Order: sequence, then structure tokens, then C-alpha cells
Amino acid sequence: MYGGDINAARSLPIDAVLIGDVLRRLRRDTRGSAATWMLGTHGSAEIDIDFFPAVAGDVPAWTTTARLWDPEAVAMVRATIELSAVAADTCTLTAEPDLPLTPWWEARTPALAGLALAALDELAEELLWHATRNASAP
Repeated sequence: MYGGDINAARSLPIDAVLIGDVLRRLRRDTRGSAATWMLGTHGSAEIDIDFFPAVAGDVPAWTTTARLWDPEAVAMVRATIELSAVAADTCTLTAEPDLPLTPWWEARTPALAGLALAALDELAEELLWHATRNASAP
């Protein structure tokens, strides 16, 4: 997450050529239009599963939107999730909040960074699982 001192990113050992298939499998296997996770003391996250191609310089990238909630599910922040193919066999997931942050989240940026990282960890595990599936599997 990039917003002031908020940083959340996760590197994935996924071949860039497979990303289209991985995202297709994620959409097919997710009920509804978003993946939702309860993240314990961090809060919860809802990430839209429709990733769209994005322009990120010379790097292939896809973006989607997310909503992150505090543990009491009262304060929400919207964020953009980006999946970038940074090398032939490496992708990076990043989260960037919609700015400006509300005063509530501005006062809790370390908690927001932890929440964003926990959300990226869950999404990363889901993407890695889909990346390891046999291409011919239903």
C-alpha cells in the first residue's frame, strides 16, 4: 500500500504467461463477484475478482478494487489492488488506498498497513493455488 508511510506488497513465484489462466480460474471458482476474508485482529477484506489489464510502463499488469474494514467492521477504506508481472517467473501484488484517508484511518496507518498485507497474503495464497492447478482441470 502506498499512501504516506503505508506500504503493502507481496511477491509471487508465478510465471507471467500463466496470469490470464490464473485470474480466469479465480473468477470461475469464486462465488459472487468478490472474494471475502475475515483476517482476525486485522479486520476483513473484500476483493473484487474481476481484474482488468492496466498500463504499468513496460510491465504487464492487472488491477481490481478492494474494500478493507477495521476489526469492528465500522471503518472502511477503498483500495486498488495491482498484480504486476515483474519478471518471467515473478509477479508482485500491491495495494494502494484511495486518498485522502479518512481521519480515522489516518490516525491508524500501521493498522491499515497490517490489514492490507493480510489481505494481500490471502489473495496471494489463492492465486498461487490456482497457478499450481493442472491447466486441464475443471
